[in-house]
Amino acid sequence: MKHQTLRIAASLLSILAWVIGAAEAVVSVLVGIGAATVAAKIGFVMGGFIIAAFSVIMMLALSKLIFLLIDIEEDLAKIAKSAGSE
Repeated sequence: MKHQTLRIAASLLSILAWVIGAAEAVVSVLVGIGAATVAAKIGFVMGGFIIAAFSVIMMLALSKLIFLLIDIEEDLAKIAKSAGSE
């Protein structure tokens, strides 16, 4: 396993994405409860959910990108090895 550290970092980023997303959702609900008007409550909750979803999607995409780049590098190394042995 040549890129074990990158695999661990990508896995931790994936876990961190879900933890941060859950925390953002809870915070947006708490802020929404404390808002003064009904429109403000809905705005804070919906805005918080949208921001939470966006941040989770971006962190998960970055995690998958790291895995993809590792796979590409490993596949290219296999191709280079097989091409050099002929």
